[in-house]
Amino acid sequence: MAFVPLYLYSGFSYLKSGLPVERIPALAKKRGYEAVGLCDWNSLSGYAPFTHCCKAAGVSPIYGIDLELDGEHYCFYVKDEEGYRNILILALEASRNAASLQLAASHQAGLALVYDLEHSFLKDHFQEDEKELALRLNEKLRAFKNVYLGLPYREKEDAYVAFCRKFAAGHSYPLVAFPHIAYEKKSDAIVTLITEAIQNRVTIEQKQLDGTEYFLSKEEIGAFYKPAEIALTEEVAKSSFSFIARRGTLLHYENEEGLSSEDYLREKAEEGLVAKGCDKPNYHERLDYELGIIHKMGYDDYFLVVADYVHYAKTHGVSVGPGRGSGPASLVSYSLDISTVDPLEHGLLFERFLNPERKSMPDIDVDFSDVTRDQVVAYLQSKYGHDRVGHVLTSQTIGAKEALRDIGRVYGYAEREISLIVSTIQDDRLSLRDDYRKSKPFKNLIDSDKYYLEIVSLASKIEGLPRQAGLHAAGIILNDEPLEKAMPVKDDPSVGYVGCLEKDYLEEQGFLKMDLLGLRNLSVIDRCVELIKQSEGITLEPAKIPYDDEESIALVRNQETIGLFQLESPGMKRAIAEVQPSTFADIVAIIALFRPGPMEQIPVYARRKKGKEPIVYLSPELEPILSSTYGVIVYQEQIMQIAQSVAGFRLGDADLFRRAISKKDSAALSSYHDKFISGCLANGKSKDLAEKLFDLIYAFANYGFNKAHAVAYGVISCQMAYLKKHYPKEFYCGILDALPTSEAKFKNALSELKRHAIRLALPCINRSKPGFSVDGDALRFPLENIKNLQSVLIRGIYEERMNGGPYTDLFDFVARTKKYGLNQQSLIRLIDAGALDGFGIIRASLRATAFAAFDYANLIGGENGDAMLLDFGFEKPAIVEADPTPQSDLQAEYDALGMMVSGSPLQFYQEEIAAHGAVPIGEALKKRSFVTAGIVKAVRTIVTRKGRQMTFIDLYDDLDEMSLVMWDEEYAKSFGAIKKDKLIILKGHLGERGFVADEAKEIGG
Repeated sequence: MAFVPLYLYSGFSYLKSGLPVERIPALAKKRGYEAVGLCDWNSLSGYAPFTHCCKAAGVSPIYGIDLELDGEHYCFYVKDEEGYRNILILALEASRNAASLQLAASHQAGLALVYDLEHSFLKDHFQEDEKELALRLNEKLRAFKNVYLGLPYREKEDAYVAFCRKFAAGHSYPLVAFPHIAYEKKSDAIVTLITEAIQNRVTIEQKQLDGTEYFLSKEEIGAFYKPAEIALTEEVAKSSFSFIARRGTLLHYENEEGLSSEDYLREKAEEGLVAKGCDKPNYHERLDYELGIIHKMGYDDYFLVVADYVHYAKTHGVSVGPGRGSGPASLVSYSLDISTVDPLEHGLLFERFLNPERKSMPDIDVDFSDVTRDQVVAYLQSKYGHDRVGHVLTSQTIGAKEALRDIGRVYGYAEREISLIVSTIQDDRLSLRDDYRKSKPFKNLIDSDKYYLEIVSLASKIEGLPRQAGLHAAGIILNDEPLEKAMPVKDDPSVGYVGCLEKDYLEEQGFLKMDLLGLRNLSVIDRCVELIKQSEGITLEPAKIPYDDEESIALVRNQETIGLFQLESPGMKRAIAEVQPSTFADIVAIIALFRPGPMEQIPVYARRKKGKEPIVYLSPELEPILSSTYGVIVYQEQIMQIAQSVAGFRLGDADLFRRAISKKDSAALSSYHDKFISGCLANGKSKDLAEKLFDLIYAFANYGFNKAHAVAYGVISCQMAYLKKHYPKEFYCGILDALPTSEAKFKNALSELKRHAIRLALPCINRSKPGFSVDGDALRFPLENIKNLQSVLIRGIYEERMNGGPYTDLFDFVARTKKYGLNQQSLIRLIDAGALDGFGIIRASLRATAFAAFDYANLIGGENGDAMLLDFGFEKPAIVEADPTPQSDLQAEYDALGMMVSGSPLQFYQEEIAAHGAVPIGEALKKRSFVTAGIVKAVRTIVTRKGRQMTFIDLYDDLDEMSLVMWDEEYAKSFGAIKKDKLIILKGHLGERGFVADEAKEIGG
């Protein structure tokens, strides 16, 4: 006889448990339990991680769900595959708030029901007439065949527990030991009290709490429950069900010609090949080879489905990227216009994408414009049915900063105190415990006062728990049968079906996840093309924008990369400066090399490119494979080609060889080592050379990058470079449109604008258009970028101007736009943003006249702002004269736009700046030691491998910017001054690897 804990809530019960699902099997094992049940509230999302963690812990998993039906808890447990399919239906209907006892009874096959006595009507009525209670219970349970009563845990038997035992015995109901478990230790009850307060948005005062819903020991179970009650837990748990099984089926594509999917795919692929001008023997040979493998592996329909939705996008105004991942390595993808990269031209290997020897599912990820991507999802739902198309679930966990803010709200801590703690957390990826060890400002603050220690201690109790279910940004599941028959799904009214298996667990059950990604850069290109047509009358087709233009490559070589996809980070700029790319191939190589590890090969690549280091090939076969990258192994495809060329590997086997090395799979490596050496010997290589070649591949396997992905993304990078070089104003409009003003990239773009003498103009009620626009020699801010303006008002201002002509003065503007919701507050906001500067009146006077302008509008306008039929000739009031307020105007402009366009706050502190001997940033960049002044644009802190804290600071003034690092001790003294958007005096010097900040002080502080 062994007790099986059946009634456990994991974090997937969302704010009802303090147990991450991954910990449950280990805790069960620790207490000596051989099996453990997961019975989450209205959720099956924990099944997959629970299964894998149970396997790792050597514990048998039991699968259940806790549903509230008619106000009571009914826990259903899976006994077999039919039961699993039934529980899927119950879970789906629960997500629709449509689950009922009647529905559960009609889907009870393969399920065991435990009726939870803790949440039963009996608990409140057990002292009433027992016969009446039995009749009521029988009414609820009589339709169920395999039913138990679940006895809750108490430290000692109380009156209700005694009643339950007597009642069950008297009415022949099996009574099973059924303690509810929601946290690890008795004292962890405070966790569920906190999470309940978070969910209900209430405050609490209690900071310590003991409870009974903890992981009981065998001794505690034996002391409270009777042997028969314990024995029944094994009976409930007994099951033939295996969660890991292939239940997904590939969607079938119906073609209009009635052909088989194999024949239709071949027909379309061959047509596409001819249309692209690739009607050549080597292309047809490659196409036949790929089509054969695709058919053999059963993926004809997959390619047809992807080609269909990509075609839909391209013919319905949705921009599509050139490809991503390993997909562009397929000539079939190229011929079907799924990708636009010619794999033969760029030496891409099909086996890197789809390898019959690896037997993994294909993975064609597609980028769409982030603005219109949802149109493609809607098309799929319409074409194949909402029940066959699902989004992919992802759980949103409570991070360190979130945990602190939640604790602040729940316990009513002062917001400024929580903000102070949060401001000292430098790395969002670290836990609070790790932050304490690695961040000196954080540690110093926590050590300074028990008050802060208490807050952080409470926050650590909820950190890492799932808060709610969210949606994977890109993943879409397509299935040939309704999803609810094969996998856990919920029905979300806003998006449709959501598959409740997270992305890492889909393939093992045969479900095909397609990534339909929204890429902002495609939207930027769209906007640029639109503006070019408006301003230049030139029509560009995004997919046909050149990517190998020499002037564009030169722009990249000069590190003018702000706004260029993949190329704008400071580290990437340094790599570009070192390599000095002269071809598209160089840029592809830099994209592939710019990662931890491979980055150390960038200097080697650069020296060899410039002829400063000889290129030596261990064997002649390596030269044609590595000559394009100057003898450096950059791409995974090169590793595969080397194994094929020198050791006679088939490309499929070469891909497995590459994977074994990169994953450091010792068992596979031993076998492949012997095979590689023997293959080299068979090709006439010496044993010594064979070992050297193997060592070379082994050293570079971790560095190798998927060339197909690098080429495809290089295309986007260089197409953007083309737009930036040849249409800079339109390009910057597109970039600024796509970025929030608070983002560092927005300010980076502004700095570059200044260097190129492109003026940024304030928003204007008479000249602004929706989105940034080209206005003569300037880029004009749109009204949409003014904070706290209603979109209805903004649209009304544009519409009224289009219909009635430009606004003539303040009074005309107020009178004509009052009907769109203009009020005193929004008018002041427009004035603060400089949107009325075009009237030639200082902002202080405009503000002072605002009240009179509304009086005038009320006189000449009707109740809803429409003009009255009779014109009584009311005279406009005079503008109220006011003294200029330049400094406050600039601050108000910042508040309205999130930045200062018409000036800089530094201009008001020239004496203080001069007193410190500070020089402009442009001069500081040329000195070995300096004092300068600027505005903090961005602050980012990391922890080095040696455990030392390193802070990166970006500083700018009116014309220039600089990036510096500051080490932990100096930062601990100055971190109060180094905050985003603060004005600082900074002392620094030029170090070995760049500028180092030694000290910082707030200006005017």
